[in-house]
Amino acid sequence: MALIVVETTYDPPIDQALWDELAEQSAPCLSERNIVWKRTYLSRDRKRSVCELEAADAETVRTAYQRGKVPYDQIWSAELIDSMPAVIS
Repeated sequence: MALIVVETTYDPPIDQALWDELAEQSAPCLSERNIVWKRTYLSRDRKRSVCELEAADAETVRTAYQRGKVPYDQIWSAELIDSMPAVIS
């Protein structure tokens, strides 16, 4: 499975009701393609989100989002870097 990032902007800011609706309508499309949601970062002003998913590839996620009519700006494969090299001062 690959790490996939989904970036979305909302104008106007997304409210909780729409957030819940999008999650509900996307769930079947994600499930049938074996896409696993990991986490979402939602900006405090609710105008931007970044979601981390595990999937076969970015195109699989694009297809699921399009089929579920879930908006997105960009979907791309990523590599997680979870440590920084030692900084020499």
